[in-house]
Amino acid sequence: MLTHRHPSAAPRSRGTGFTLIELMVVVTVMAVSATLAAPGFSQLIANYRVRSGAAGIINGLNYARSEAVRRNSAVSFGLVSGGSGWTVSQVAPATAIQSRSNNDSPGATVASSNASTSVVFLPTGLVQSGTQMTQVTVSSTTTGTDSRRINIFGGGLIRMCDPGVSTANDPRRC
Repeated sequence: MLTHRHPSAAPRSRGTGFTLIELMVVVTVMAVSATLAAPGFSQLIANYRVRSGAAGIINGLNYARSEAVRRNSAVSFGLVSGGSGWTVSQVAPATAIQSRSNNDSPGATVASSNASTSVVFLPTGLVQSGTQMTQVTVSSTTTGTDSRRINIFGGGLIRMCDPGVSTANDPRRC
């Protein structure tokens, strides 16, 4: 004889959620992974800020050179004291054209190779001879990060390189 069960008498099935123990295991694994990855992330962010700061300076230098040609007048690119940014201005008559702060790359330090912190581009796009800034180094205070060097040549060529690269045929080499 067949018996019918009442629906409430059916065996209980296990819920589809997570138990507290499973959740705690996942949280612990994620915490350990984040702790191990944190030093690498801080170095990665510092390297990004150095590259970003160097790219900003190159953009400013290229802008100053193009403005000198466009305005048919000497234009100066100068680093703000302490490496906190840069300015582009027309030499005569003295007119500020553009300025940028270094807020996009906090922690990046900027230093010139000599006492001069400015370079003047002539209407031809060439660099004015004399005591001009010829090299800028962008680095970070974070240990183990890369640095970038920006070379400014007399012919108006601006080139960024990595002082840490020593391979002879590598185009990033200084």
